[in-house]
Amino acid sequence: MKTAFKTLFLILVIVLLSSILLSACGESSQKKIYKIGVVNLAPPLEPILEGFQIGMKEAGYVEGQNVTYIYDGPAANPSALDGVLDNLKNENVDLVLTFGTLATLTAKESLAGTDIPIIFGPVTDPVASGIVNSVLSPGGNITGIQTGNPTPKRLEWLLKIDPAIKRLYTFNNPDDNSSVQALAALTETAPTFSVELVIRDVSTPEEITDALNEMPEDIDAIFLPASAFFEKNNAQFVEFANAQKLPLAAPATANVRDGAIISFGHDNIPLGQQASRLADQILRGVKPADLPVESADLFVSINLKTAEIIGLNIPDEIIRQANIVVR
Repeated sequence: MKTAFKTLFLILVIVLLSSILLSACGESSQKKIYKIGVVNLAPPLEPILEGFQIGMKEAGYVEGQNVTYIYDGPAANPSALDGVLDNLKNENVDLVLTFGTLATLTAKESLAGTDIPIIFGPVTDPVASGIVNSVLSPGGNITGIQTGNPTPKRLEWLLKIDPAIKRLYTFNNPDDNSSVQALAALTETAPTFSVELVIRDVSTPEEITDALNEMPEDIDAIFLPASAFFEKNNAQFVEFANAQKLPLAAPATANVRDGAIISFGHDNIPLGQQASRLADQILRGVKPADLPVESADLFVSINLKTAEIIGLNIPDEIIRQANIVVR
């Protein structure tokens, strides 16, 4: 009897200890709070984070419970990105989310040699920019969302709303691969439509002001290449274009909501939600190198308020073809 009692007592102790250990393990896993750092240069791209947070919440990552976002707003300029990334490294983040080509390239360089994964978006051409090895096999610790180069299609849509355009004022930021790639596509496409380009290199807000003040005569429209720099300064272009009664074609839907007349490009919130699905897989243990780069959905957006301001009558059949119409 004593032996049986001792055996039973030992079993009960083992069961009790096992339960305590399992409970402790469960509590430990529940207490894991993922840290996600955000690297951004342009305020208009901030809705990407909003979309990302929506998608993460739907996947079970609730801010304040099991995820926290480290983001102090857009960096003042490209030179400030190194400090942002040093801070994220010191915070031991579990993942970094980057917006735009320049921010992504800087993050890739800064985080080289660490095991911190990077998700980017939007990037025009991550292969040509040297961000990934290939779309299907990104390599390293990075993957994300590409937009491709929709510049030719955006020019086509601009000419649909205003077929009289023959002389286009456009810009290039030589420090941003997205801008360089977009301008190359525009330069190749414009002659097809008998459109003449007048190109100005700008890389600071002051240079934008000078370029606008020195705009040549007989310009029919303004065209902004894809670049976080141009999106950041979209308001300045909108104000000028409206004052001059000129159509302004911008890279993204957000720019149209903020006053540009047309875009053919990504929409920030859906893009952020798309990036969240990649983040969920990475936080669950999938390597970024095993996640192919995805393509963003692209939308035709038209701002009819702006059309009224500049006195441009857009045919109803064109408006009906748009995905997003600002009225």
